[in-house]
Amino acid sequence: MQTIKQLKDKFISDSESFLTEIKKLNLLSDAQLNWKPAENLWSIAECIEHLSITNQLYFDEIEKQFSEKQIACNDEETPVKHRFFGKLIIKTVDPSNIKKTKTFSVFQPSKSFINKNSITKLIEIQKSLINLISSSVNLDTNRYSMSSPASKLVRENFSDVIEIIRLHNKRHLIQIEKLLNNDNFPKD
Repeated sequence: MQTIKQLKDKFISDSESFLTEIKKLNLLSDAQLNWKPAENLWSIAECIEHLSITNQLYFDEIEKQFSEKQIACNDEETPVKHRFFGKLIIKTVDPSNIKKTKTFSVFQPSKSFINKNSITKLIEIQKSLINLISSSVNLDTNRYSMSSPASKLVRENFSDVIEIIRLHNKRHLIQIEKLLNNDNFPKD
């Protein structure tokens, strides 16, 4: 049984590792960031922009609700309780799920040329998420909830959201690593 504190600690630890890997992308040229192995596949820059869009939408709602009300618990003892739709989304974004999924339009990156500013933006958003989750000591993430940015009919609690972001970041980091290791990836 995972506690809310363990969920938060895992999110923070994985987010810090994620940031270390994302910062390395600053060494790439704009051409490398925007390179695609095929027209129907995303570039590194599109993955980065997609994560920025997604994580910003979640961050804004978490920050808003945490500032409006404090729902306390002992997060070292309170078990994580994922909701039905949360479990489905977690399963979908889990990197171990090799099935490709199409993203919702609200999360779509732009189709235009994307520069390194997108990396800086994602780093800032992720740092903000880390700070927000770090400061949420003894807040009951099971009892805060929001509508999914993709569909107002889907309700997620913040325990769901924290795990969704963590796994979604990992999933796209793997996608980025595959692009970097592609035989046709531009060398400069």
